[in-house]
Amino acid sequence: MYHQIMSNYKKDLINILEMLSNIEKDLNLINYNETEKKVYYTIAQKISSTGTCNISDVIKDSGFSRSTIYKTIKKFETADLLYLKQSIVDKREFNLVLAAEI
Repeated sequence: MYHQIMSNYKKDLINILEMLSNIEKDLNLINYNETEKKVYYTIAQKISSTGTCNISDVIKDSGFSRSTIYKTIKKFETADLLYLKQSIVDKREFNLVLAAEI
């Protein structure tokens, strides 16, 4: 019984990892490192949960340094994975828009 549960667990885990790999390919994230992917997923999660995401949100939610976030966002922006859109509420702030949303 235990071996059957572990076998099913391993199959499920392999399927999940294959799905994640396919998602990363679809989103053109395959060539980014784990930190950069985490920044992207942090942005996607924040947009999904609140409808918007700004750079301060990513810094706070990801736990990465301001420098890492800015470099990664610039990299994503250059690759057309995301866009910056000036906030209507606060003109000093920029919201992040994922290209996959457009």
